[in-house]
Amino acid sequence: MRSVTPSRRHPDARFAGPMPGRILALVVLLGSGGAGLAYSDDPSAVIDVVGRASGFQVRYVKLTGQKETSDSAIVASVGLDPSASLLTVDARETRQRLEALPWVTKATVRKILPGTLDVEIEEAEAFARWQIDGTEMVIAKDGSVLTDEVPFAYRNLPLVAGSGANERVDEARTLLEAHPGIDARTVAAVLVNDRRWDLRLANGATVRLPEKDASRALSRLEDLEAQGALLAAGPIVIDMRLVDRTTVQLDVDGNAAEGLDPIDNLPQGPSEPFDPLAATIAASGLDPLALAIAEAQQ
Repeated sequence: MRSVTPSRRHPDARFAGPMPGRILALVVLLGSGGAGLAYSDDPSAVIDVVGRASGFQVRYVKLTGQKETSDSAIVASVGLDPSASLLTVDARETRQRLEALPWVTKATVRKILPGTLDVEIEEAEAFARWQIDGTEMVIAKDGSVLTDEVPFAYRNLPLVAGSGANERVDEARTLLEAHPGIDARTVAAVLVNDRRWDLRLANGATVRLPEKDASRALSRLEDLEAQGALLAAGPIVIDMRLVDRTTVQLDVDGNAAEGLDPIDNLPQGPSEPFDPLAATIAASGLDPLALAIAEAQQ
């Protein structure tokens, strides 16, 4: 059997190549720069000079994970001098600056020798739109504002309105998602006096919910809707704030939902088919439930 004897390596072969050369040069420069560090008002500036001279100047910034945050906003937050050294980049401070950007929930900053800064971004998910004082914004699930304008891609997000509605948006969505039939007709949930919700429907109707047991009130509304097309009646106000009583009246101005822009300025849902019976009930001003019971007894 033929044996193979490995070639003998030069004792200094481990120092061959560009990287060990940079490290050796860095050690020499740091040693000669020790006096400079001692007498400098800004030691990081001395380290920066030494790092650049040793070949550790930041030449690349690698960005991953960003979708809504622009590359320019990330680079500006990183705040690198064009001739900065990787040795003086403070990864913790850079991460904090990045996480202060509106969409960014988490940032990871890594230094890759000799000259690359690796930045990985995690962004919040657009959850809803929030309207207040005539301005509409995109918000996250926790209510934080992601952008003060609504891109076209987010025009179909659920809408909440009113002071403080952003902070309770998850509550509104949980409520409506439990009643999908009503959710499909709702164009906005309006927080009234930071206490209770009004629902603005696609056809201009307003549903006034109680401060407590709002889900139970919506179940009652679903029962009423099953007896007759109440929600298709057009611009009416359905007041469900009392547990034992539901009142229905015409909304002459079409702006019964407090704190919300006029219905003409809101995105409209699918149009409802005209229902003559529902229109008659709405115009009569009578309680639709009472009418349904009376008709059933005839």
